[in-house]
Amino acid sequence: MAFEKLANWFGMSSDPTSDENAAIPEEPTITTATDRKNNVLSMNPEASRHGIIRVLEPRGYADAKDIAKDLLNDRAVLINLKKVNENQMCRITDFLTGTVYAINGDLVRVDQNIFLYTPANFEIDSTTSSFSE
Repeated sequence: MAFEKLANWFGMSSDPTSDENAAIPEEPTITTATDRKNNVLSMNPEASRHGIIRVLEPRGYADAKDIAKDLLNDRAVLINLKKVNENQMCRITDFLTGTVYAINGDLVRVDQNIFLYTPANFEIDSTTSSFSE
């Protein structure tokens, strides 16, 4: 019975009268993105606060995970690495550079040991201009 209904629906029925009596299924309506209202709300209330830059001075590589959490929560981070040794500085910058890459963010080296890491919702204008007196 189920096969017969399926065959009728696809027009493969051997009984010509069954096509006349078969109900034609309605075409499904397709709604597009423009038909729907934009009801998307952020699940993270912190993400709506743009323009926050945290200034941090990590003491070791273990602090890099907390800094990455700030970046994932859409906060820019200015990091002063003067209190870590060169090996830790390299590991921290590598870890945070990977984090910034993963979230389509950006980074700028401000000074020898100071870096600015930003998430995707920040734009960095790194053009240098001199002020004339």
